[in-house]
Amino acid sequence: MFYDTLYRHNQALSPAGLEDLTAALHALNAAVDDCQRAGKPVARDAAILLLIRNLADVAECDAPSINDLRLRCRTDRLAVEAAPALLDIAGNSIGGNDHAKRTFHYQARRALTRLVEAIELDPTDVRITTVKAADHEDGTTELRHPHLAIRVVPWSFLPDSEISFNRCRDGQDAGKPHHAPIAELLDADAFQRRLTATIGDLGAPRLAVAA
Repeated sequence: MFYDTLYRHNQALSPAGLEDLTAALHALNAAVDDCQRAGKPVARDAAILLLIRNLADVAECDAPSINDLRLRCRTDRLAVEAAPALLDIAGNSIGGNDHAKRTFHYQARRALTRLVEAIELDPTDVRITTVKAADHEDGTTELRHPHLAIRVVPWSFLPDSEISFNRCRDGQDAGKPHHAPIAELLDADAFQRRLTATIGDLGAPRLAVAA
């Protein structure tokens, strides 16, 4: 059912009270909702376009230069990369929280990809997949290699055991599982030391020999 209202039109024509960034952004978001309920194309709606221009004007008033903003944005991005969200998410059950679930498993796949490079596994022998499972479940991200399997979950019954790993033979589980805390997924040296202490001196090319 589509129906239109006057809200976005009124605010776009008389943007009083929309002089600060928070209010201007809220008005724009609300207008997009109104436009969608009316079944009208957002990109061509006059009220939406006026509110976008109002938001741009408000942002321009107190904003630093573009170069300053780009520098701050790069700094913020580096801070996020230095402290991935999966560390904050780990230890919590995320079933039912789709955003946290997608974020955790995306970052887990990236971390496993970097780990493959660090411990010098042949990437053509590695498969990294995520099983998101049902909405109310946490899901699992797994690395599988002919001689090694690593599984990552956001939450485990045992403390500091979000990572489980074991020896494989021809891609099939062949050794008892071992566990490690999620932080070691981001510390390749620490994780390789744990691999060496539990399932042998893998090194990289030595992995196949030790199997």
